[in-house]
Amino acid sequence: MPPSRNTSLDDRLLDLDDEHWSMLLRHSLDTIADMIIWLDRDARYVYVNRAATVLLGYSADEFLRMRVWDVDPLFDEAQWREHWHELERTGAVKLETVNTSRLGEPISVEVTASLVAFKGKAYNCSVVRDITAQKQAEADLRALNDRIHVLSITDALTGLANRRHLDTVLATTIRHHARTGEPFSLILLDIDAFKAFNDRYGHIEGDACLARVAAALTGAMRRSDHLVARYGGEEFACVLPNTTEAQARALAEGLRAAVAALAIPHAASPVAGVVTASFGVLTAACTEASTPLDLIRRADHLLYRAKREGRDRVVGAGC
Repeated sequence: MPPSRNTSLDDRLLDLDDEHWSMLLRHSLDTIADMIIWLDRDARYVYVNRAATVLLGYSADEFLRMRVWDVDPLFDEAQWREHWHELERTGAVKLETVNTSRLGEPISVEVTASLVAFKGKAYNCSVVRDITAQKQAEADLRALNDRIHVLSITDALTGLANRRHLDTVLATTIRHHARTGEPFSLILLDIDAFKAFNDRYGHIEGDACLARVAAALTGAMRRSDHLVARYGGEEFACVLPNTTEAQARALAEGLRAAVAALAIPHAASPVAGVVTASFGVLTAACTEASTPLDLIRRADHLLYRAKREGRDRVVGAGC
């Protein structure tokens, strides 16, 4: 006869004998997608459900001969003791770690461990969830965000830092040098007669010229803390922390030579038959009141002196 509608769930469960209870619980544990793992105080496996054997590839009998650190490379005996003490103190611990499958594949897992007393003994009863897909999604998102950040600070044509990133780095560098008093230099350079180059060869060749000049500038830099950026149009800037006036002038001369060595034909140039560039080099003693615009304005003044004095040259000053 079917149970009465008024029969409670507890009443129905009480009708189950021990054998049926055992079958029900085992069936439930073996159909759960997460791993259910019982461990004793010495980190020995006492019980694993079917999900654990499927995901990690070990049989239940093999698990019974293993300890946590045989499966989890992030645990050793000392770390297990710390984990057990924390479990005794709090009653429950949640953590992320790695399990290694029988085939050697690392699997990211989230462990929710509870301290359970059974027949006078304490056990670590853990629900272990495979979070490999979640971790991969997080890594993909971080990579995407990193890519978006790189794009946001990079000039698309030349691959150099863009004006936005230049302004940020320049402001940070000014603040640093105002505190330390170290020498700081800024180079501003401009491709000579670039409008005439575009008028003669076209904008596609003009873009190619900018890209080649950018590569030459990058290749001539010798320090990782020196930044080359596209300031705008055919102008470029170099931020040179902890660089003296003499060092900055020498670097600018090297950059000038590197641009000329490209030997990009420029029949419309009033200076030479190839593309050249003019340089303004400013070495500044920064103060808290200094701004990127102040320094760029002063470097720009030096750059235009180089233009007026005949182009394809370096003009520098300290202040």
